Amino acid sequence: MSDVAPVVVNSGPIIALFAVGAQAILGQLFGTVLVPGAVYAEVCGFGEERPGAKELRDADWACRVDLDSPPEPLLAEELGAGEAEAITLASRRGARLLLLDDRRARRMAEIVYDLRLKGTAGLLVLAKQRGLLAAIGPLVMQMRGKGYFLSSALIERACREAGEG
Repeated sequence: MSDVAPVVVNSGPIIALFAVGAQAILGQLFGTVLVPGAVYAEVCGFGEERPGAKELRDADWACRVDLDSPPEPLLAEELGAGEAEAITLASRRGARLLLLDDRRARRMAEIVYDLRLKGTAGLLVLAKQRGLLAAIGPLVMQMRGKGYFLSSALIERACREAGEG
């Protein structure tokens, strides 16, 4: 592991990015991304039918990390296993960034654990700003069309930040 603080990802951004074929931006933006064991299980544990299952197993940017001890009871009781492990891993490893979409988990990560966050839409904006994507509008609309929840306000804000609206 390098001296640079790691980036940790939850299942939401993985599933959303894989659903529209934009998963390469994770490796392009961050090099290596830590994937907690519970997140890995959420994405890959249901076989090949979940978007990104096979691809996550094969991704050279993904580093699966199983926790040495369980998340704090507060996290385990209030959040899903993936969110709890992602916050725990980010906190324990001093992550520079936690990639997380779930609103409730984001609030807990920010308020209780003082973690720096970015969601899927924010990742797309960052990728466009760094010249990795020509446009984000079509991708967020594809994500939405595939059932990934993105509010109209979030889409508008992300497109505006990406210089598309």
